[in-house]
Amino acid sequence: MFDDALDIGNKVLKYCSKKGMDSAEIYFAYNNQKQVLLDGTSIGTQRAKEELGVGIRIIHEGSEGFSSTNIITQEALQKTADEAFVVAKLSPKIEGIGFAKKQNVKPLEGVYNEKLANLDVDAIITDGLDFIKGFTSIDSRIKTTLSSFTLSTSGVAIQNSNDVNVERKSVNYQAGLIAIASDKEKAGAFTFETTFSRKRETNFTEVGERLGKRAIDGLNQELLKEFEGPVIFRSDAMMNPVGFVLALAVSADWRQRGTSFWKDRLADKVTDERLQLVDKPFDLSGGGGVKSFDAEGNPTEDIDIIKDGVLQTFLHNQQTANKEKLKPTGNATRSFGANPSFTQKPSMILPNSPWILAGDMPEDEMIGDTKKGLIVHNYTGTVRFQNGIFSGVAKGAYLIEDGEITVPVSGVSISGNVFELVNNISGIGKEYHLTNGYLTTPMMKFDGIKVSTK
Repeated sequence: MFDDALDIGNKVLKYCSKKGMDSAEIYFAYNNQKQVLLDGTSIGTQRAKEELGVGIRIIHEGSEGFSSTNIITQEALQKTADEAFVVAKLSPKIEGIGFAKKQNVKPLEGVYNEKLANLDVDAIITDGLDFIKGFTSIDSRIKTTLSSFTLSTSGVAIQNSNDVNVERKSVNYQAGLIAIASDKEKAGAFTFETTFSRKRETNFTEVGERLGKRAIDGLNQELLKEFEGPVIFRSDAMMNPVGFVLALAVSADWRQRGTSFWKDRLADKVTDERLQLVDKPFDLSGGGGVKSFDAEGNPTEDIDIIKDGVLQTFLHNQQTANKEKLKPTGNATRSFGANPSFTQKPSMILPNSPWILAGDMPEDEMIGDTKKGLIVHNYTGTVRFQNGIFSGVAKGAYLIEDGEITVPVSGVSISGNVFELVNNISGIGKEYHLTNGYLTTPMMKFDGIKVSTK
């Protein structure tokens, strides 16, 4: 995947040294995508894209410059390095700036499946037809729009002046699926589900049936006029707003900037003692963040972020670690998602493959113990990541009465504060769900969410 490119990269590193650049980093990113889109009840557009690009960072006299190109020749990379060098010389000094140092990177098997990588478009179309078969078997009024199946083969290679020389490749198969029901009188709410796989084991007919039933429920929603009680978040609602807010709150960069809500809370109890947040980059049942090194070339590791409600650590890249004279945790990120980007610097710090650990309550028991409550599939609205405040619409909401899910409801707005929610947990499910190919989480029940009705 990178053989010729790495040879060029080694020559360019030597060129950078001869040109008087203090240090250089070369980041290669390869992406090969096959995508099938669905529309209505038929197969729509088919796309294919393959690209290899490189981003080059130069550090000189404490300043940083960056440039990128998708032309992989020695001449082009040298020109890109020169451009980054010019930027560095014109840029202010950055406290702690530096590149990863050479370390042992633990091998990680199982993220690349050659059989899946060689899957042809006809097989992807078959999965799309299975999904359509699933929801049309429920009701002829159901259609899909903007649904996609995407097979991604990707690779990353990093070289720098500190003798870092690492590479990896992976393949994943993701789907973002939507169903909506409508008749002559009205249209229901969109229903949405994502899937992520390294083996193509998903039964898309079942996914279609499941979304189809929810789409029909969307046609039959009852207006909720008043409500007070606990709210259960399914996995997508756990991702947004809860997962996003927690992920950013534990960034060392946010802490050092004074942006993190928990900036002064290291080693303090910050959540209910039952909440455990862990980064598990070597667990293959996780999503696209399973990897052996981060976007700078530092090794990843299993990390207890919140244990028994206590904040154990902030997550570091090379720069934030240097500023505090600590070891990087291997959480430098260039872009959110499973596919690498050569056009971005490693400017974000996020958990690689975050898990909210399961509790001991079966989901049917969580529902059964609820006298009156709501269960929510998705949340759409605003989220203030710095202070955790959110306000928006509960999508795919159902009323729970006397321990049973009764009717789908509309007209439900929810608001609250994530940092308060995680201290008002009344149940943690024992079953795991992977959402958006990123967060692995159980279903959770919260008190203290404000519910507004029409």
